[in-house]
Amino acid sequence: MFTEEDLPRFELDGERFVRPDFAGRGLANVAPTVLELLAPGAVDGIELPALDPTVLPAQLTRGVNTVVLLLADGLGHLQLQREIAAGNAPNLGELIQRAAEGDPQVVYNPITSVFPTTTVAALGSVNSAVAPTEHGLLGYTLYLPEFEMVAEMIRWGPLNRRVSFTDPEFGQVPESFFWAETTYARLQAAGLRRTFAVNPIGFAGTALTRMLHQSASYVGYVSTSSLQPMVSRLVTESNQPTYIYAYWPTIDTISHIVGPFTPEHGAEVAAFDFQVGRLVEQLPEGGDTLLMLTADHGHVDTVPEEGVQFSDHPELLKMLRVPPAGERRAVYLHPKPGATLEVAAYARERLRDVAPAMLRDDAVELGLFGPGRLSERAAGRIGEVLLFPRGNLQLIAPPPDSTDGNMPRVPVFRGLHGGLTAEEALVPLLAVRI
Repeated sequence: MFTEEDLPRFELDGERFVRPDFAGRGLANVAPTVLELLAPGAVDGIELPALDPTVLPAQLTRGVNTVVLLLADGLGHLQLQREIAAGNAPNLGELIQRAAEGDPQVVYNPITSVFPTTTVAALGSVNSAVAPTEHGLLGYTLYLPEFEMVAEMIRWGPLNRRVSFTDPEFGQVPESFFWAETTYARLQAAGLRRTFAVNPIGFAGTALTRMLHQSASYVGYVSTSSLQPMVSRLVTESNQPTYIYAYWPTIDTISHIVGPFTPEHGAEVAAFDFQVGRLVEQLPEGGDTLLMLTADHGHVDTVPEEGVQFSDHPELLKMLRVPPAGERRAVYLHPKPGATLEVAAYARERLRDVAPAMLRDDAVELGLFGPGRLSERAAGRIGEVLLFPRGNLQLIAPPPDSTDGNMPRVPVFRGLHGGLTAEEALVPLLAVRI
């Protein structure tokens, strides 16, 4: 098993961060692996490689007919290790121990998430086999040049109003907003008909679901306790090649609202662990199913009262053409024309103790967004200056100006993600051949 120290790092103004891996040890390599295993022809045109054999050995993948990808939102590698040590994840602990002892049917490694370490960016890659710069979902809030406004991407609507771009006022189609072809569409085009997305029933028909799960058969559950029976049923009802993506949302919810170091977090991980144990136990032992478990990101435990407010820096805000966007743990600043160096200088002088600053071009050169150059349309959504809060600090943008008196509330979160600390950027990759 790799340790977190085996994965790439970089330093910025005295802070050590994880550098996302796109060469075979990252979350972005999971979807290319699915395509390669189930329909090798479906990887045509995909630049990202499958998971490296040191992460997913060949003995686990030969002859695979069905892949189940179970994604636990917000369950970072370090969180999982803590909960195993606390006795809250005995099934996962046993599987990881089997991997450590050399069981050829199980392997476990920490891998890196994408950047920013946030749900829309990570799930965009998991469901498309491309880097975030190629699918366009580059942060929780983004400046969208085509709409000339900052948008909230999970709701897919203006940041300053509780509406969606799918509403008649805008009349936009989310499927065409997503730049990439989905994993399901690629598999379908290659002749694999059984592709499923198992998600909360309330997500059905939402803009983000319509982007990420195009061409999948949507299977909605009312409660997370139904996830395992649904997945087991989908596997056992046919011997045809099958891909199943299954999503567990509530570890992330608990981490945000209560915190990742709380008894509530342990209880939620225990509930997830129970479902994993039942799934491994009840899947048919035909030897042709590969179960992969991973996450989109981890969480850093913050102190909300210590958050740094951009409203305390009016001089900086005056130099920006749009409000700060991105994440509280990875901020995009969009300077007015000609003000990029001035904004960077202000950040390095006045915010240095809070968050090191990096120019977008330097982040691209470092490979934070993936391999290759940044397209013009992706660059338009990423600010020219990036801020990476130190430790467990967060940078909070002022509430957006409401245009209709129905302004969304700025939430108070305990657990946060988006940045590139080990807590946020390292995620588990557990693979079990069944």
